[in-house]
Amino acid sequence: MYHKKLFVFLISILSLCIFAPLRSDEIPLDVTPYVRLGHLVRVSVFRNPTVEPRQKRILNTGQLIREEVVQMPVGSGTIISSNGLILTNNHVYQMEDNIRYDEETQTLFLAQPASREMLVYTLTDNDPLKVPELQYLAEPVSLDEKHDTALLRIVKDKDGNPIVGKTFSYVPIGNPFGIRLNETLTIFGYPSKGGDTITITEGKFLGYYRDQRFPGLDGFIKTNAAMAPGNSGGAAMNKAALVGVPTAVTLPTLAGSDLGYIHPVTWAAKVLTVAKHKLNFETPEIPLHWFESDHNTDNTRNNIYVTGRIVSSHSQTGIPADIILARMDRTLGEIENLHLELEVVNMIYTVQRMHTAGLSEEQIAAQFQMSLEEVKAMVAAQLSEEQLSTDTLASLKGEFFYSHTQSDDEGFFILSVPKGQDIKLYIVRNSFHPIEKKMTLGKGLSQNLGKITIFRQQ
Repeated sequence: MYHKKLFVFLISILSLCIFAPLRSDEIPLDVTPYVRLGHLVRVSVFRNPTVEPRQKRILNTGQLIREEVVQMPVGSGTIISSNGLILTNNHVYQMEDNIRYDEETQTLFLAQPASREMLVYTLTDNDPLKVPELQYLAEPVSLDEKHDTALLRIVKDKDGNPIVGKTFSYVPIGNPFGIRLNETLTIFGYPSKGGDTITITEGKFLGYYRDQRFPGLDGFIKTNAAMAPGNSGGAAMNKAALVGVPTAVTLPTLAGSDLGYIHPVTWAAKVLTVAKHKLNFETPEIPLHWFESDHNTDNTRNNIYVTGRIVSSHSQTGIPADIILARMDRTLGEIENLHLELEVVNMIYTVQRMHTAGLSEEQIAAQFQMSLEEVKAMVAAQLSEEQLSTDTLASLKGEFFYSHTQSDDEGFFILSVPKGQDIKLYIVRNSFHPIEKKMTLGKGLSQNLGKITIFRQQ
């Protein structure tokens, strides 16, 4: 779990077989799809490191005196398909380096992930009163930092042997916008407060989080069900279906009872789209009308995911390239100018927010690898509407002009843009002929453009 400084009301991000009915006490007959996730972690101990005292940066780790690789449980997950797809939080997978410096003994302790695969612990005999055992290794399929969502896939047994043709028990997906106020939510996971066995708690659906001060967080499901670090990535169930992923709790310093925050399962739309269009995996289908709910504040309500794969005509392999989907009434040059201006404006706002939050100009310069003079100029900058172009002002207020990304090493890309529009697709890469193509977008959840071949310049 981690603490988001910008959102002080959050403590930290909380680190079925074919469907089996619930018993009268709301415990599924099959609890094996509710898994515990962990990392192999390399723990290194160094003596006499060199530390920069003002910024507390490690300049030199010093002499390595001890090192070992250990198993470290970090969160929860849910198997959502018979082919072993696991839904969890991105922060559960993206374990950051953990550094601790003991000034008295001049010893540095460094914990780092030792593998890109995650450890999957399951209840092998389906007894929720027992401790889950390490059974599988899962690799990342798709990660979505914005929605704090990750999709993994079980690929090996615990000894590293490939798994082929196995059918997994899984949990069906339910509508997070079809829950009635005060209905029961059941939380499955492995919180740190609950020891090593699965912990199942119940609470009420208390509505959706709304706060204009923090629009990026709008849409959380609220509950009074007990949750703690380790519940991250687990399951929030309603009527025998997975409606969300437990993710955060309120700060204990705030007055009143604790509340839990759950990501709607529809926030997994991007990672599921990548799994389906890039890797051709069978994925759970989420009905379009769920996204069209008035309670869905995410951009999936009005946007469509556009995917494709850029291929070199010379090598017939996928390659990285710049991808832009833009309005029909703007030229590529106008879009590029708008992009540059927005980058400058966003950087100024970011620097000013960091400075207001208490970071020194020197710390900001070091973090962004900028000169101290550049940072001072940004801190002192006073942007007014007269200084900005009409398109920049409109874009900052939410009007759509373009969306851009770079395809990955295999040529795959995914972009979110408004549905049902006439747009232009631009593909740009050095030493290749640029592509400009007009198209009309559909009104579904996703649209795959397939393979797009680009040609080298002679």
